[in-house]
Amino acid sequence: MLTSDHLTMTDEAVYAERGDYPYAEWDLLRREAPVFWYRPPQYEPFWVLTRHEDIAWVSRNPKIFSSAQRITLETPDAVEMFEAQIEQRAEMFGLTPDRPPALSYMDSPRHRHLRQVLAPCFTPKAIRDLEARFHELAAAYTADFVAILDEEGGADVARHLSGRLPVAAICELVGAPPADWDDIYAWALGATGAADPEYQRDGEDAEATFTRNMTALNTYVTELVQKRMAEIDGTGTDMLSRLVRARIEGEPLAFHEILFTIFNLLVAGIETTRNATTGGIRALLEHPEQLRKLSDDPSLMDGAVEEVLRWTTIAPHFVRTAKQDTEIRGQRIRKGECVVLWYPSANRDETVFDDPYRFDITRDAGAQIAFGGHGEHVCLGAHLARLELRAVLGAVLPHLPSLEMVRAPEFRVLHLQLAEFRRLVLRRKDG
Repeated sequence: MLTSDHLTMTDEAVYAERGDYPYAEWDLLRREAPVFWYRPPQYEPFWVLTRHEDIAWVSRNPKIFSSAQRITLETPDAVEMFEAQIEQRAEMFGLTPDRPPALSYMDSPRHRHLRQVLAPCFTPKAIRDLEARFHELAAAYTADFVAILDEEGGADVARHLSGRLPVAAICELVGAPPADWDDIYAWALGATGAADPEYQRDGEDAEATFTRNMTALNTYVTELVQKRMAEIDGTGTDMLSRLVRARIEGEPLAFHEILFTIFNLLVAGIETTRNATTGGIRALLEHPEQLRKLSDDPSLMDGAVEEVLRWTTIAPHFVRTAKQDTEIRGQRIRKGECVVLWYPSANRDETVFDDPYRFDITRDAGAQIAFGGHGEHVCLGAHLARLELRAVLGAVLPHLPSLEMVRAPEFRVLHLQLAEFRRLVLRRKDG
């Protein structure tokens, strides 16, 4: 009989040791217990959902499943760090700590109204207008990467290539000046990677590193928002200008809503695409026959991007809370209980994807749900992420056949919220 003792999906150390997601566990759950009541150590019990169909159904039904209570699994230490930041912000802006800290924590109608303010920046047409600029930037960043590789005998994709276009893209959309991009990137990395000694200063532990970087980023975004609110002339088209001008039910957005929205867009917009790009380059190098197909026929790039998104699935999970009693596959979900949507499992669901453990850039991977499934909380920046991936993979593609990995990249999952591929070092092949 399947019990909680068999499962390790909430153990970050196991992810790092394995170097991948616990796919075998999710395969077993999809077959034997697709809606499973899990009692893991260090977490409150929750329902595990592993099938594509069920995850998509929950995502399409926000009237039944709320995002307002919590959106991710948290250990007690992580909860304390997060709550300390919320309390710090509340004290700074005179709020009650129970106010939603970001768009992702909101239910409609507030969520829908705020999303509508931002949506014009992320429409397919708006993203197409950025295409030439992003391809130009990707080519320049790739040239820099190749120069480092040839000068030093190797270069790290994760450090020297994958993050640069996501930083430029989200900062341009937000309206952050180019002179600040390197600092923003450093603070975002320091906050998400606070447990890594690489980001810690002498005498710091993870909490101190997290607090230092979050405080720096908070301060920067606060000053940026204040400056834009003072200078706004009503004509800006970047996200910050739209937020400053916005009216919801006749009222302007509160300062803290603008601040939190910009802050979270910066952090989320950088890390997800950075790691999807690194994971995609790794996948192409580990599957040389697929790399040859793409090199021979670059028109396959759109399909390759969808397969990279399915294959890497950078966001492992989201949490939803039942607002009423309901039922999934005969299991009664009571009001107040949490369901956890495991997206990597959905993207390996054999009832949706033929031979799901085969990396195949020619498959129809359009059903992948790497962007959070379906419904109103689907990732606002999905079209932007696809453009960034197309641009970087297209720029680096001519170089990849002559390159090889020095070693497999380090893999870890940060707070069970973000998969990270670290130190993907490439070098020229001999001969």
